[in-house]
Amino acid sequence: MTKEKTELYCYTHRIEEKQVQAFKEAIHLNDSNSEIPPTYATVIDFQGGMSFEKLTDLLTFDPSCVLHGSQQYEYKQPIYIGDSIEAVVFLIGKTTKRGMTFAKLETEYKRDGETVIISRSTIIEQKGATHV
Repeated sequence: MTKEKTELYCYTHRIEEKQVQAFKEAIHLNDSNSEIPPTYATVIDFQGGMSFEKLTDLLTFDPSCVLHGSQQYEYKQPIYIGDSIEAVVFLIGKTTKRGMTFAKLETEYKRDGETVIISRSTIIEQKGATHV
């Protein structure tokens, strides 16, 4: 079992108003205020360069055998349209049990060097007996 915090990837993303509005539409949040929905950190990941393909490559997981196990956000400070967010993805643990590999990730989102959001997730690679 890996228990050390290893940096996997780092990227920067600028929060743009039209991306926030598109996200609000996608989750059926019809408001015109400038607040950013709590799960917008996922958009930062996908728009900032941490695609599914990139993640599975970094974890050396077979993408056809990957499940998303869990997701949790810890909010330290609000984020705003116009913010430039630096995200650093860490592998904080990797365990194998009963043919499944569990990777625990932690992403720190920072604005001007100060952490604003921490995301924790578990990604599972499940290779069963029928895996080719």
